[in-house]
Amino acid sequence: MTPIAQSRSSSDISTARGSGPERRGIPFDYAFRYELQGKPGNVINSIVTVSIEATFTAVSIGYGVVPTVTPIVFGPEPDSAGSDNDPIFLQIELGDIIRSLDKKLIASSRALSRDTGPEAVFKNGIKLNPAVAELVLQQRGDVRVTPDVLRRLFQVVGSPSELIQFKYAIFDEGSGREFQNEPILNIAGLGSASGERPFRYFAQPVTFRPRSTIRMEVTEVSDFKGDLHVSLHGYKVLGGSDTPTAGPQRGTRRR
Repeated sequence: MTPIAQSRSSSDISTARGSGPERRGIPFDYAFRYELQGKPGNVINSIVTVSIEATFTAVSIGYGVVPTVTPIVFGPEPDSAGSDNDPIFLQIELGDIIRSLDKKLIASSRALSRDTGPEAVFKNGIKLNPAVAELVLQQRGDVRVTPDVLRRLFQVVGSPSELIQFKYAIFDEGSGREFQNEPILNIAGLGSASGERPFRYFAQPVTFRPRSTIRMEVTEVSDFKGDLHVSLHGYKVLGGSDTPTAGPQRGTRRR
């Protein structure tokens, strides 16, 4: 829910009765989206334009991330040359896992670089393939599995969202205002994406006039890949005299 209750008074919502057209406040958010490429120093800009219906007052800012996950399922080849229907005991060494992952990446035409090689995969982590996890965990792993299951035993884990770091800066392009002296690190200004205060209230609500252009600049700091979503939480007050939502004006009475 948009946090507006603590940030607006009754004078923000409606004018005094009889002094003009009724004004009504509605919760509203403006959202920015960025595609992070995992390249530290990369600068991305996104803009939104405040609609003509009313001014927009931002009371807080928050964010969330969606990691880019490319499904990579792999597993070691069985030592024996038996049939795929012949069960084998689940006995795996670390070297078998590394070699099977290396082969899978090459077979998938992925260059073995810092971003996609086995080193990067093990840095982020691997897990049991959910499709076969229940089977292989029976009897604490002391089970016999078919070679087909063995080849699909593991799955690559995406970049943890808590590792994301970026700097952000907000600008009002119309007035030329900057809302910080230099870009702010997300952990210092917003908190972590894992849920440790991933938003904050502004010390003073910020009001943008209709047709204002809000620009938010993001500079990547970490090698996290995924979609970054930033939202300005606030409200609009409908019925302003200089907006299309203004009510009919009272005319003067002729004598």
